Amino acid sequence: MSRDQLEGLAHSLEPRRIRRREAIFQEGEVSDQVFVLLSGVAKLSIWNREEKVLVGLVGAGEVFGVSALLPGAVRPFRCEAFSDCFVGVTRPSTFVGLTMGVPLERFSRTLEMTVARWWIMLQRYTNFIGLSVRERLAGALLELGLKFGANDARGVMITLKLTHADLAELVGASRQRTTEQLIEFEDDGMIVRDGRRLIIRPERLQEIFGDRGPILRSATAPRAAR
Repeated sequence: MSRDQLEGLAHSLEPRRIRRREAIFQEGEVSDQVFVLLSGVAKLSIWNREEKVLVGLVGAGEVFGVSALLPGAVRPFRCEAFSDCFVGVTRPSTFVGLTMGVPLERFSRTLEMTVARWWIMLQRYTNFIGLSVRERLAGALLELGLKFGANDARGVMITLKLTHADLAELVGASRQRTTEQLIEFEDDGMIVRDGRRLIIRPERLQEIFGDRGPILRSATAPRAAR
């Protein structure tokens, strides 16, 4: 950034002092602020089952909380002070206007078409840490329904033709174990087979995760089935 941009950004920041182990933002919050770490160290983590998993550390000078630049985003991770921190906070529209010189809406649409898919992938693999095959497969089916789903009277039809081997590779399990789990899902009324197509019942699959379901978002709702 130019000196003028840096000075403009510095003037836009609302300073906050965060004590060690205090939260900067919580997982699941509406993502409507961008942060600059002015001093100290912060950490990003996520809860999987009863275990907190460290995703990464943030150092002085880094910009974080950038999920706020995507439309309608929520925080996928928890951020807290690893040491005493001094944090600058600004609004996404201010940050984008000062650093990019374009309206936030235009910039967000560009990110949605380019970066959003990688953001969802990061969340998926982070959510997969420590999960069973049953949970990984349920999460993968929910994501496929969001990205490649069509509304159906029985649920959401996944329009891709996927083999059991494809699904096994997607979740990192054997084909036999994946097939067994799909049969269990069908017996439990969580999925319906229609020839080689799968119809998922998202609300039933989501029950597997309880209150700590995977954060899976899509730019568009499933289409109506033809």
